[in-house]
Amino acid sequence: MPEVAQEARFMGAVTALSMHEMQNILAIIRESAGLMGDILKVNARVDFKHRSNMERTLEHISTHVDRGKGLLEATSRLAHSPDDDLLEGCDLTVYARTVALLSERLVRLKGAAVNLSGPSTALPVAVGALRVLMTGYKAVQWAVGGGVKDGVVGLQIEGGQDFHVLSVRPPQGVSPDLEGVAFLGALLDDGKVEWDGTRLRILLPARRQG
Repeated sequence: MPEVAQEARFMGAVTALSMHEMQNILAIIRESAGLMGDILKVNARVDFKHRSNMERTLEHISTHVDRGKGLLEATSRLAHSPDDDLLEGCDLTVYARTVALLSERLVRLKGAAVNLSGPSTALPVAVGALRVLMTGYKAVQWAVGGGVKDGVVGLQIEGGQDFHVLSVRPPQGVSPDLEGVAFLGALLDDGKVEWDGTRLRILLPARRQG
């Protein structure tokens, strides 16, 4: 079984507990906003000065609670990634989505967006969750490292016979530093990284079931 530093396990355990607590906090905010929305609906015929502002505010709260839930879910998966049952394998479909969520702000600050595509079915790989997350995140970081005015980082997952693949396509017009390809490949104990001039392919050995 791969070795994980006790510091990483400690940070993961504490972060996971904090994320579960934050989920509870968001649930309370959602319930409170929902109650206010129900009151406004019940009293729909009652007009008052700030009704439209309150309705917009409630929509704003709902949108950001949903966004926050996605980020908390992704951070919780990151926190649990050093767990023993995720050290030797994970579901690429789940952790590619986690990479997309965790890297969203990084990419947005560079002037781009992240778009994830591919199957929704499970793609088990024989690489631990922490290694998949780190390699995927670093690959996205590499894809926008030269700076982007606007554009999209394309993430795509593909199933295969021997390998499942996470592809990272830099925004159009961006030429990443090719020296970074070797660095990204070195992050993987198993699997490999290939650059074909337009996209980076992270090949992860498929995990046999049973």
